[in-house]
Amino acid sequence: MRTGAVLCSVDTYEGDVSFAHQALLYGSKDEFLAGTLPLVRDGLKCGDPVRIATTERNAGWLRAALGAEARHVAFCDNSEWYVNPARALAALHHTVQAAMSGGHRLRMIEEPLWTARTGQDGREWFRYESLVNVALASANAIFMCTYDTRVVELDVMANVARTHPQMILDGGLRASPTYTDPGVFNAECNRSPLPELPPPTLWLRFRELDQLATLRAFVTSHASQAGAATGSVLKFVQAVDEVATNAIEHGGGSAVLQVWTSPHTMVCEVSDTGAGLRDPLAGQLPPERFAAGGHGLWLARQFSDLVEVRSDPTGTIVRLHLTLS
Repeated sequence: MRTGAVLCSVDTYEGDVSFAHQALLYGSKDEFLAGTLPLVRDGLKCGDPVRIATTERNAGWLRAALGAEARHVAFCDNSEWYVNPARALAALHHTVQAAMSGGHRLRMIEEPLWTARTGQDGREWFRYESLVNVALASANAIFMCTYDTRVVELDVMANVARTHPQMILDGGLRASPTYTDPGVFNAECNRSPLPELPPPTLWLRFRELDQLATLRAFVTSHASQAGAATGSVLKFVQAVDEVATNAIEHGGGSAVLQVWTSPHTMVCEVSDTGAGLRDPLAGQLPPERFAAGGHGLWLARQFSDLVEVRSDPTGTIVRLHLTLS
């Protein structure tokens, strides 16, 4: 404990573990406040940063309950936080590192907005919740994800229990009986089949690194023609380039790029016939700052609106999605 520091409650997490990832299940205003206020007030007492990314309604409840104390809490718009799972993980990682650099423990309360999403999009957000447990395992932080049981579907709640080590239900904190190791959970996500797509609009086979300039020009041209914003095109082309480079260097030396466009989305798929990815978490976690490699797939996730990866000993498929303006 820091010299002169206020003794803070440890009731919200177990033993000496500094990181906690909890799910608060609530069905009323009173249950929401009973679960969140102790965490907020404990953080304020300790002088730790407290961030709230919740709905306008829930933020109003907290502001009213906290009164003058609310000015010491950072409230942010959760509609901006929950846009892209990979970017949300990067932002969370950055926020934690900034708090820890000042010797503090971050307390953050979040209300996920993605719970109504289905299919691949919803799966990637569940993957995000699972990855938080690995990416921030050594962080000095408490994350409380709140779920209104009156509106969240039962199948969503099942995955909440699988991705959060601790659950707060009926006022009690308990270990989730169905919590699943992130490596296992992500391997399950990777085994789910990708959606079937119609014949591609365009395709390009490439074998050498010096062909990547042609690939970049190819993607730039078609993304621009499809109506994507210039800034988005530049990042998306870099994302495709990173994946294509990995395919040549680690995926057997050649690959195929296929492109689909719709009124709202452009999809680029890079497929190779290499030996596949050994790590089910490849490119999912923030790379070490000074690491020589391991940045390509992570950057691709940051510069795309959605990245789907399927890999086995016969090859790897990476689908990158760009939302069109």
